[in-house]
Amino acid sequence: MTESTISSTAECDILAANSYKQMIDYLENILSRQLEKVRNYDLDGAMSLAEEANSLAESIGKEKVLDQSEFKDDRWRLERLYKDLCLVIAAEREEVGDKLRQIRQGIKALGIYSDNL
Repeated sequence: MTESTISSTAECDILAANSYKQMIDYLENILSRQLEKVRNYDLDGAMSLAEEANSLAESIGKEKVLDQSEFKDDRWRLERLYKDLCLVIAAEREEVGDKLRQIRQGIKALGIYSDNL
């Protein structure tokens, strides 16, 4: 290999790493926005961001970018965001389930009340 080939290869590696870093940073941004939308009950907004996040995460996963040691901290932050998102969704699901139970109990009580009139 010539010196220019080595230099060119190194430059390509740097460009690829920068591109991966931008993809990771953008995914982190999307997940943060999605988490905020879920917390604010904006499910439509969260779903559109989920589609974008899934596409980007799939691209990052195919390249096994997060397996590289230089992206260890990024991987940790993304995992944390995904866990937080799952926890918030689970909490919201439980809250919605509780409200549905209350509504069903109210409907049942109204049915019993109307039958006795």
